[in-house]
Amino acid sequence: MSTLSLPKVLSSLVMHIEPLLASAAEYQLGEQVTLIPSSQEWIEVSTPSCVKKVGFEQACSTQPIDYVFQDQWVSSEIDLSQIKAQILKRSDVVVCGLPVDGGYLDLWHHDGDVRGCFSVELGNATQQRAMLLVALALDYPLEDALVLARAYAQSTQMGIWPTERDAFPDIVCANFSKLSDIGWQFECQPVEAFAPVDSEKLTLYPVVDSVQWVKLLLELDVKTTQLRIKDPNAQGLEQDVAQAIALGQQANAQVFINDYWQLAIEHGAFGVHLGQEDLAVADLNAIQQANLRLGISTHGYYEILRAMAFNPSYIALGHIYPTTTKQMPSLPQGVHRLKLYQQLIGNTFPTVAIGGIDLSRVPVVWKTGVSSVAVVRAITQSSEPAIAVEQLNQCLSEREVMYDN
Repeated sequence: MSTLSLPKVLSSLVMHIEPLLASAAEYQLGEQVTLIPSSQEWIEVSTPSCVKKVGFEQACSTQPIDYVFQDQWVSSEIDLSQIKAQILKRSDVVVCGLPVDGGYLDLWHHDGDVRGCFSVELGNATQQRAMLLVALALDYPLEDALVLARAYAQSTQMGIWPTERDAFPDIVCANFSKLSDIGWQFECQPVEAFAPVDSEKLTLYPVVDSVQWVKLLLELDVKTTQLRIKDPNAQGLEQDVAQAIALGQQANAQVFINDYWQLAIEHGAFGVHLGQEDLAVADLNAIQQANLRLGISTHGYYEILRAMAFNPSYIALGHIYPTTTKQMPSLPQGVHRLKLYQQLIGNTFPTVAIGGIDLSRVPVVWKTGVSSVAVVRAITQSSEPAIAVEQLNQCLSEREVMYDN
C-alpha cells in the first residue's frame, strides 16, 4: 500500500485528492493510496518502489527534499535560460507554470538535460498540485505526473481522470511550433509526418532477433514483423538487415528494423523502430525523406505525447507485463493504464501493445482497443511456431465478438 502524508498548510488539496484517488482505484491504476495528515512541512510520498519528500517553494523545509516545486511567479519578466541553468545545477528543482510568450511552461531535469511541456492556459493551481501528488503516489514517474497535473488543472469536473488529448500540454521538442516564440534553442530540426502503415497488416507483430525468424514468419504469412538484433557489433549485422529487408519486399510485408536506421535507409527498409533515447540522435528527417515508416517506443504519458509530436507511423505502448527479453527502465504498465493510453491516442495513430504478452494475455490486451499486439516469446519459445501464429491470429480476429459481450 502507498501513502501520501499531507501537511495542514496544504489541506485545501484534499477536496481534489480524495476523488482523484477514488477515480484511480476505479481504474485500477496502482497500489491503494492512503492519505495521512502530517505535522511536517513537507509532503512524503511513499510507494512500493521508493519514498520521496516533496515540497512547494513557499513551504519548503530545511530537510533534504527530493523535489522542490517552484510554482509561484509574481513577475512575467522571466529569463528562461537562467531558469534552465538553475534546473541543470539542481536536479531536485521542478518549475511549474513559468510564464512565457503565449502560455506557461513546466520544466524539470532529466538525465543531464532540461525537459519541458507547454500549456496555453495555466488552469487551477490547486487541481494541478493535487493531481501531481496523486500521480506520484501512484508511482508515475515525475514527467508523467507533471503532464497529468497540467491536464487536470484544465478540468471543470472534480476527480475525473484526464483522458482527452486537448487537455494535455504540448511537449517541448524539435516539432514544437512555438520554440522560437518562447526562446528555446533546440539542436534538432522539425520533421514532417511519416508515411503510414497498412493497418490491416499490423494486427500481429512478432519481434524477433534473427533473419531466420523473419524468414520463417513471412513463410507463415505474418504481414508485420521486426528484426531486433541487440548487439551492434554482431557478426554479419548489415548482411542480416539487408536480407530481412529483401525478404519483406518479396513477401509484400511490413518488416521493421530496430535501431539501425542508417542501414535501414541504405537498404530501403519498409520502416524502422526507435526508442525514446534514439529520437535525439537519429536523423529523423533522413528517415522521413527516405519514405521509411517510423515506430516509436513509449512507456507512459510524457513519452506518448512526445512521440505524437513527431507524427510517427505507429506508437508502441509498453511494457505491459514484466518481460525478460529486454532491460526496462520503467515499471510494467498493466492493461488498466494501457486502456487510458489508448483513449488518449484514440484513432490519431495506430498503436502496438508490447511487453510480456503471451497467448493467455492477448484477449485482455486486445480489448483495450490497441491496433496491434507485439509478441516475442509467445512465438520464439513455442515448440510449434506455426501453431502459435495460428492461435494468436485466431485470438486477434475475435475483437468484435469480445466487445459485444
